Amino acid sequence: MKRPSASCRRICSLVVVTVGLAVAVGAAACGPAPAPGPTIVDRLREQANRYPAMAVEDVYKFVHQAAFGNGHLISDEAAARVYLRSELDSVTADEAEPLVEPVSPDGSVVRINLRPFKARKLDVTKLGDVMIASAKTFKPERDRFERWWDEAADAANRRTLPFDAAMLTNFGAARVLENYPAVHHSAAYTKSHRPAYRVVIRDVYFAIFAP
Repeated sequence: MKRPSASCRRICSLVVVTVGLAVAVGAAACGPAPAPGPTIVDRLREQANRYPAMAVEDVYKFVHQAAFGNGHLISDEAAARVYLRSELDSVTADEAEPLVEPVSPDGSVVRINLRPFKARKLDVTKLGDVMIASAKTFKPERDRFERWWDEAADAANRRTLPFDAAMLTNFGAARVLENYPAVHHSAAYTKSHRPAYRVVIRDVYFAIFAP
């Protein structure tokens, strides 16, 4: 085989160096892969830490809100506004709770807690607007609920969530047969934590209540 000339060898070396530099620059520009975002298990763990009386009904309610939003509550817009104002009047203003709590893994669905909302003297009419706009915007997804529920039950089975895995599995299976109804908070949760909030879409809330 004929040996390549010196000039040819120099050109080949330059090509190799150029390609190597391009790969190195590309890798540096891309950097490390971004860390994965929160999961439904992460959100449930946050809730369990903040609300230790949380029971299987409350886990279901949380995952249901993440997957289905608040549309089931807004069949009568005028009545929903009246009930919101009545509940806001009944709670004591308190800044101890977070105003906004993420519900869905990506944080697009949130709970707006009414006690800190009242403490900040925010506009209840605007919150009614947010509720109604959220209900009209959100797209419920059963597949998403089932996937997240399975993740929660699996985490409980591996003891990375402080709930009984068999109870979660059985409770979820029964609700599927009932066509995924909304449920109330457990009596223990209601007594200990006095939940008072509205589930809305985060972007809708901040479009109306600019931070």
